[in-house]
Amino acid sequence: MNKKILFIISDTGGGHRSAAKAIIESLAASGQNVQCEMVDLLRASGLPGIRSAPELYAFFSAGHIWLHNFLFRLSNSSRFMDFASNFLYRFARGRIRQVVEKFDPDLVVVIHPLAVRPMCAYRDETQACWPVVTVVTDLVSVHASWLSNRADLYLLPTVESRQVAEQHGISAEKLRLVGFPIHPRFCVPPMDRVAARTALNLPAGQFTVLLTSGGAGGGQLANLINELERHCPHVSILAVTGRNQTLFRKLASRAPLPPNTHVFGFVDNMEQLMATADLVITKAGPGTITEAAALRRPLLITGAVGLQEEGNIRFVLAAGIGIYVTGPASIADAVARLSTSGPLLKEPPANQSFAGTSAIAEILLSLPAFKQGAHQ
Repeated sequence: MNKKILFIISDTGGGHRSAAKAIIESLAASGQNVQCEMVDLLRASGLPGIRSAPELYAFFSAGHIWLHNFLFRLSNSSRFMDFASNFLYRFARGRIRQVVEKFDPDLVVVIHPLAVRPMCAYRDETQACWPVVTVVTDLVSVHASWLSNRADLYLLPTVESRQVAEQHGISAEKLRLVGFPIHPRFCVPPMDRVAARTALNLPAGQFTVLLTSGGAGGGQLANLINELERHCPHVSILAVTGRNQTLFRKLASRAPLPPNTHVFGFVDNMEQLMATADLVITKAGPGTITEAAALRRPLLITGAVGLQEEGNIRFVLAAGIGIYVTGPASIADAVARLSTSGPLLKEPPANQSFAGTSAIAEILLSLPAFKQGAHQ
């Protein structure tokens, strides 16, 4: 019995694809015969502007956050999103049909806010029998675009996200609080710091910080590294630049490269790098926050990329899993104090991982419509 799940994402940042990959990995580990397909629906839509959403996100992240925030506020209502989605759907319907008919799914899992309403509209219009399950990847500041009662089920990461869904009128029976979809590699007991550092040929006894600005490699990473090298020469710095190849070359080609600085591009062993760290320094992206919490690594949050991440700062502070410091000089001062004064930050407790990947996989596999719709 071949069961087919279509995952709808968009590469506006790396978080939506990473969440889908995490769920797919957990489904594969279940032993069930599941076939999964992942599609960037915004790219596939072919619509001017919409198809360039990944590039627009990178543009916003690289110094035009004010415009992103303006659009966030303007569109953050169910009425606006219903109108805009209905209008755009008329032009994207053909491309959506191609995506669906090519794979012929038993279940559609949406992991991007702008794809929820179009997929529900196509399902309803064609009277298809597959359910639409929405996996929300914003911890607190959940935009109205995520939320429509036309979706069959919502899998939510936090109590705060559930409260926002209820405020937007989503039926209580459609809401499941499950945690955040992080890769199963982060859900096993972490390697101890000394062993992790030894595996990567890093000094075993040196205070180590991991710097990441998300998959797009945005933020003020270069300035922050310069400040840390100047004020904290005794600290090992692991800098992950993501897909920003220009930044990677700029940092890695310096001669001489400071001996305690190690520069990485886009990595697929983040759990290993994170295991080495005494402190994870990052923007308020939900993926990195929940990954660090799962591995019990304290966080220093440097800021938020857009209003959808600002609530995550409050989340980290309220949960007691990190601190919030802005500006390269202030961050370097905080690292200098932490590296010489002992454990001023507590490790997140083991029961506060916020990981929900296995629970999400179990729910998907248990859905009646999914079981009944298995392909031969």
